[in-house]
Amino acid sequence: MKHGLITAACFMLLAAPAAYPAGFESLESQVKEYSLPNGLTFLVLERHDAPVFSYMTYVDAGSVDDLPGTTGVAHMFEHMAFKGTPTVGTKDFATEQAAMKNVDTAVAALSAEQDKRQAADSTRIAALTGAVKEAEKKAQEYVVSNDFSKILEENGVVGLNAGTFTDWTQYSYSLPSNRLELWARLEGDRLTQPVMREFYTERDVVYEERRFEESSPVGRLFSAWLAASFDAHPYGKDIIGYASDLKRITREDAWNFHKKYYVASNMTIAIVGDVRFEDVKQLADKYFANVPGGDDPPPLRTVEPRHDSEVRVIHEEDAQPVVVIGYHIPGGGDPDWFPADILADVVGSGRTSRLYKRLVKQDKIAAQIGASAGFIGDKYPTLLFVQAVVTKDATPDAVESAIYEELNRVTKDGPTAEELKKIKTRAQASFIREMRSNAGLAEELATYEEKWGDWHKLFRYLKSLDKVTPADVQRMSQETFRPGNRVVGILRHPETAAAEGGSK
Repeated sequence: MKHGLITAACFMLLAAPAAYPAGFESLESQVKEYSLPNGLTFLVLERHDAPVFSYMTYVDAGSVDDLPGTTGVAHMFEHMAFKGTPTVGTKDFATEQAAMKNVDTAVAALSAEQDKRQAADSTRIAALTGAVKEAEKKAQEYVVSNDFSKILEENGVVGLNAGTFTDWTQYSYSLPSNRLELWARLEGDRLTQPVMREFYTERDVVYEERRFEESSPVGRLFSAWLAASFDAHPYGKDIIGYASDLKRITREDAWNFHKKYYVASNMTIAIVGDVRFEDVKQLADKYFANVPGGDDPPPLRTVEPRHDSEVRVIHEEDAQPVVVIGYHIPGGGDPDWFPADILADVVGSGRTSRLYKRLVKQDKIAAQIGASAGFIGDKYPTLLFVQAVVTKDATPDAVESAIYEELNRVTKDGPTAEELKKIKTRAQASFIREMRSNAGLAEELATYEEKWGDWHKLFRYLKSLDKVTPADVQRMSQETFRPGNRVVGILRHPETAAAEGGSK
């Protein structure tokens, strides 16, 4: 499963000169669109060069939509993705439903006692916890484990996956083209008649994921640094969820989230490959017409205020030192996203970037270093992120100072025209690879339609990025790399801290 940290690579994959690469000029005109009365949109691109197809269901909901007390509930749907339907994954669904209700009743009783906090009876909590486990055990008797996945595997599935991030939840895989109706039935049933099967078992799995993250020195630093990076916006929350919430979220919480966000108008399905548009339309009418309709959820109102004072998070542990620095930048819907994205590429993308050449090759004070824009999400104003792993004989202070020197050079002089040319040429090659992939193109089409409101913007974006000039990047550097706009995270040895005279 994919979740957690990713970079803004998906955007750079799409960056290309204004003239499309040879063979891709007609892509936009080949995409066909079909919408059901309930508001569910299908995007279809026929490619008959191989007897396979890929799909992506994009849900415009992620961890930013989790409410206090139920953080992690968006991520739970990733774990529910392949648990089956009323006809797949069960020995007797009616009896299983009754058994799941018994589990929910037991959980509600336990929660009511836990909500008493200091007044809770520990003996009663132990008894109620046992009752929950017994009810879960009985419900498990009706489950056919991994049935959903096994059916797909028996029919040649590739890339079976689900993912949760700050801005989205995605479901995807590829199948032979003669299994299109099988896909439609499984995906249609999953969206029309979801089953929160084995919810509490998976909740425990997610809780262990959280514990694993907390067991890592870098994980602990990153969580604290991210929380410090946002005063108001939920980008500062952990995608997996807070440990206390993961112990308490219920199947009812998940149903409430599903009712609000898993409405047809808040989802887009893209299919690319050896399919016929007319066949997809017929199957959409047959299997997806009963996906719950309703209005789009209201947009997030919270806006992160301007940052004018540097924030520092220092962790002292027996681990390899790390430096992370975040700068607030506009989100992907802002015209200034384009120069911000290229700015990150100039300073820290790959071995030819300024930070890599200075800190890794020249000074040899960083073992690894990189930068990216929007790595925690880009639907809302986000961060340009720099991360460096400090070498054995260097110090975090030396690495941090060298980073600022290089960023200040970009601010003072701007990037060169040659740097921008190389970035755009490299991005064009990545774009070609992405567009050749059925799965990659399905993902981008669904993302642009649901996240940005119009899949046509996928192709407009390429031209907008190509218009960025060195002056645009320098202006963005001046606005971004000011001391008051940064949040610094340092992981260092206690001995290093003592030698340097404590926190900087």
